[in-house]
Amino acid sequence: MKDLPSTGAVRWAGHAWVGPGIGIFHGRAGHQDWHHHQAHQISAGLDSPVLVETPLGIQTGSAVFIPAGLPHRLSANRVLSIYLDAVSDEARALCGSETARVIEIAPGDITPIIEALREPGHTALQVRAGVRQSLQLSDPPPSDPRLTTVVEALRSGQMGRDEMAALVHLSPSRFSHWFVEQTGLPLRSYAKWLRLTQALQYVAKGVRLTEAAHAAGFSDSAHFSRTFRTLLGIDPSSALAEVDLQES
Repeated sequence: MKDLPSTGAVRWAGHAWVGPGIGIFHGRAGHQDWHHHQAHQISAGLDSPVLVETPLGIQTGSAVFIPAGLPHRLSANRVLSIYLDAVSDEARALCGSETARVIEIAPGDITPIIEALREPGHTALQVRAGVRQSLQLSDPPPSDPRLTTVVEALRSGQMGRDEMAALVHLSPSRFSHWFVEQTGLPLRSYAKWLRLTQALQYVAKGVRLTEAAHAAGFSDSAHFSRTFRTLLGIDPSSALAEVDLQES
């Protein structure tokens, strides 16, 4: 893997919002190591092109789409990045792709997202509506209702694979294959990402990192930090030092 132009010790700074099925960062991009998260990412440069390195090469343009699970590093100045949970309607409405690609997003296209986030007391539904408008997403086909049941069970954090398989009347082995068919992701990888986003929602409410990690199902803060670095390429204390994290 080739190296990106170094961003030095530049820290991430700006605003981030996290809610069910969606996360958004708006501000200055900083240093990150190679990482891969279980959400589709769209990053649009606000004052310069975005450069994304993957094992398959480099993509650079006004905006870049990064599919869930793909190892990557991003280099940019100011960006608006959208993270879409792989089982969300918005993710399913995106054209499927297993590789990063440049997409066309004009500066004015992201206005609905910024306006939604600036609205006092905005809800996750308002933010998601802004994302759908900005990305010009059509309505996806109806999802398998069994997937909704499984995701709700995962969010509760109280069921293992065998119990979830029984919920949808599949054998455990068949259930694992079915989940990959539905989401493109292994169950364990998706569950790890879900716990991370739940921890961040607690942090956004003002809960300290250690307590947020425990509440989301991590064994301890070190476990949470290792997962954070693996999925986002930076340790949580550095990532959040100059980022105002809010819940949507």
